Amino acid sequence: MSKSKDTPYYIGLGIIILIFGYFAVTNVVHYINKDKVVDSNRSEDRAPVADKFLKKFNTVPDFEFVDQNGDTITNESLKGKVYIVDFFFTSCPTICAPMSHNLKTVQDELKSHPDFKILSVSIDPDYDKQPVLKNYADRHDAIDGLWHFARGDKEATFKLAREGFSAYVGESQDSLIKFEHSGNFALVDREGKIRSRKDAYGNWMMVYNGVEENGIAPQLKEIIQDAQTLLNK
Repeated sequence: MSKSKDTPYYIGLGIIILIFGYFAVTNVVHYINKDKVVDSNRSEDRAPVADKFLKKFNTVPDFEFVDQNGDTITNESLKGKVYIVDFFFTSCPTICAPMSHNLKTVQDELKSHPDFKILSVSIDPDYDKQPVLKNYADRHDAIDGLWHFARGDKEATFKLAREGFSAYVGESQDSLIKFEHSGNFALVDREGKIRSRKDAYGNWMMVYNGVEENGIAPQLKEIIQDAQTLLNK
């Protein structure tokens, strides 16, 4: 073949090479980017489940109580534990007994975890002396060392409930009821921070329903699952 006849051949071959080269480079870039996305997703998946799905709220303020066995319970003694907190009083004629009944269910589900605790704090320490708390604990089959029914300074307890847990507590105008309080449970992690999940509408909760109120079911399944997540972290 002459050079003049070969020219169209080489031009065509060059165009073909350029086309294949373009697609080859494009595919390489695509797969590199894809690998970066996959790696990014894998990195996200490697994040602890608790940190992905359970928001960290405030650190629980310092507290000091004495439980039904005369043992001192503080925020420091519970560091390294996962625990649930509620506020109640033994002579409560309304929601306290159902709350304690539900906590018994939680206790029985999580009792195999040595680092799990429950702290039920009395908002009526003048009446709920140690023997009264002990009797109440026995009635609810509380496991010693796991479930603490505790009392402390009344003013400090009210402040802890309101400021530490955003929990409503107050004196009642009804002399038969004596006190009013929320029926919620708070979940605290090993570092002393309150933790919780999103509700059904995608909003972060701070506490869990501890008793059925106004047609809203208690969130026992949710708090048990989330406590297990924190315990296994």
